[in-house]
Amino acid sequence: MTEVNDKPLNILAVFAHPDDEAGVIGTLANHVQCGDNVHVIFLTQGENSSALCCSPEEIKEIRAGHVRKIEKILGAKYRLLNFPDSAVHPSVESAKILSAHFKELKPDIVITWSQSDQLGTGHPDHRSTFTITLDALSYCRYRNPGDKYEPHRKLVALFTNYFPNSRRTESPYFVDVTKQFDIIMDVLDIYAEAYGEWRVKEYITSQLIMYGRMAGVKYAEAFNKIIWRTALPYLF
Repeated sequence: MTEVNDKPLNILAVFAHPDDEAGVIGTLANHVQCGDNVHVIFLTQGENSSALCCSPEEIKEIRAGHVRKIEKILGAKYRLLNFPDSAVHPSVESAKILSAHFKELKPDIVITWSQSDQLGTGHPDHRSTFTITLDALSYCRYRNPGDKYEPHRKLVALFTNYFPNSRRTESPYFVDVTKQFDIIMDVLDIYAEAYGEWRVKEYITSQLIMYGRMAGVKYAEAFNKIIWRTALPYLF
């Protein structure tokens, strides 16, 4: 996507922990550069990071510092909620907490984790985030006593990180992020200490190249399409 939209879209990415958005940074940057409103919500503050060896409260401060720097690089707005790291569980209460943000931000597109069962991407918090997000998309359609914002009843395009064995899609949906490569690397540099020994820049770069070859471009990110609103064919 290269042109600015006549009417900005509301893009909302929902993930469990700070740094979970590593596989969608280019897509978020793409939308920012097109003039869209881009928000990222982390359900937790990432206080259980094993690569940062200090107290949970100190880790929260480090992670919040990363987020503040990335907001400036990416141009997106970030929110960190208070779900417990490594103990995110689907529930009506959890979904309604997130749905309140949906009512406020009124997303046209939501991006979140898949339900991968692979080690790493299949972290229990990640799988739970998918379920909570899906439920929140239902709950945000209803009015509750004390609501500050009106219900969000528009259809939403929902995308997850690409997971080849997903039962919900047959082929990946690619996003050309060639022009956003430098931004992706800059964001990953900020997160480097949280990733520890994992060579995330090399991993993400190889992934971008692989998806790029599949899509016929230099670098690409890949998604599963869950719900698609045909009125927005130019979305990505």
